[in-house]
Amino acid sequence: MYSPVSLHRMDNWGRDLDGLNAKYTGAFMIEYNRYIKPRLKLGVNIVYDHEKVSGTKTDGYINPHPPYEWITTKIKQTNKEGWFFFGPQVGYEYIQKENFRLGSLVGLSMVLISTEDIVDSLTGQESDNIINKKDTKINLFFHAEVINFTWGKNYGLTGQVGFGHKGLVSLGGFVKW
Repeated sequence: MYSPVSLHRMDNWGRDLDGLNAKYTGAFMIEYNRYIKPRLKLGVNIVYDHEKVSGTKTDGYINPHPPYEWITTKIKQTNKEGWFFFGPQVGYEYIQKENFRLGSLVGLSMVLISTEDIVDSLTGQESDNIINKKDTKINLFFHAEVINFTWGKNYGLTGQVGFGHKGLVSLGGFVKW
């Protein structure tokens, strides 16, 4: 499945990025589900989401030492963040027809968050203004699908509306074997 309205995009809605431009890949998902009862299924999912915020910022400050002139600084900033989710999920189907299923689902996931922050001075000032930092963190997150569907018997269309690491809206294909 794919979600163009992913967690990163929802996180930045209404946020001032201070003149920087954000690019989102959206969330790409693969999941496997197995029915343990006719309407109850257990599964695992893997989700990858990526965001890149970059641009040039101009700022200024007053020199605290004589001659107290206004100093203008220009920096190029790039922040990248990738999220890799992996975890179990459980779902229940309310409607089960031969070619259509409708249900809900909840899941918990471990998330690996990799970040890279790069700040370069464009005004040729001292080199300690340059930042290049990479970091990886581990955390827990969730997903709740208010409604999900599959349309088709052995292969077809699948989708969900919910909140969490799968995004707000996802759409994709499925294959049963």
